[in-house]
Amino acid sequence: MKDVSWVLSEFAVLKLFAAGIILFIGFSIIKIVFRRLPIKRTYKNGLDRILPMMEGLAWLGFLLWGVQLLVKNEFWNSIGLLVVSLMVLLMLAWFLARDFLAGIILKSDGSLSLNDWIKIKDLKGKVISLGYRSMIMETEMGETVNIPYTKISSEVSIRPNPSEKIKSHAFKLSLSKNGDYSQVEKRLRSTILNAPWSSVKKKPQIKLLEETDTHFHLEVIIYSMRMAYFQKIKNYLKAHLPQLSLV
Repeated sequence: MKDVSWVLSEFAVLKLFAAGIILFIGFSIIKIVFRRLPIKRTYKNGLDRILPMMEGLAWLGFLLWGVQLLVKNEFWNSIGLLVVSLMVLLMLAWFLARDFLAGIILKSDGSLSLNDWIKIKDLKGKVISLGYRSMIMETEMGETVNIPYTKISSEVSIRPNPSEKIKSHAFKLSLSKNGDYSQVEKRLRSTILNAPWSSVKKKPQIKLLEETDTHFHLEVIIYSMRMAYFQKIKNYLKAHLPQLSLV
């Protein structure tokens, strides 16, 4: 068996130790500064996902450099680099798979579904999309935030009771006759509920005021968590129901 040639000189050890300390302190400072940056939540969450990858690559470079610094034998140097590379591949595979697996668990046991109102730390909003590795939540400020499933499963999630804060808004509209009233009402109700800002806890109320030869004239009551969302719901209805006109 080939001998392992280690260079454990005081200079080499101190050099490796100092580099590790500098790397650790450097990323600690970056994280502190990052948390205090006055940027939008959307951008901050994106950086929050990139930063761990940058730190992982930096520590990978540190490990590879450390192996070359301490192991001078060419054969064992290659073995050391191979072991480090395998460790990195395993960590990368786990990083990619963990969000996917957490998503399967959350969706299969009913812990998370579309239109849920959830709170995670200082974030609170409505789930508008469920992807393979992450979900998209719209906050009360109207921002969309991409959140990995592992962050949801590893932190306490609180579902606020929408009935405590739910607001209503009544308005009138006209819809062209494209079928009988039951079909038109069903289409309108479905479109309202599909709007990301609508409450799914309280269903919209639809009342027929008048029927003419060409139109149904209706009074509608919609429900949402914030007053500012009602105009967004109306705009959503006009975009998805061209035959609709608000009174």
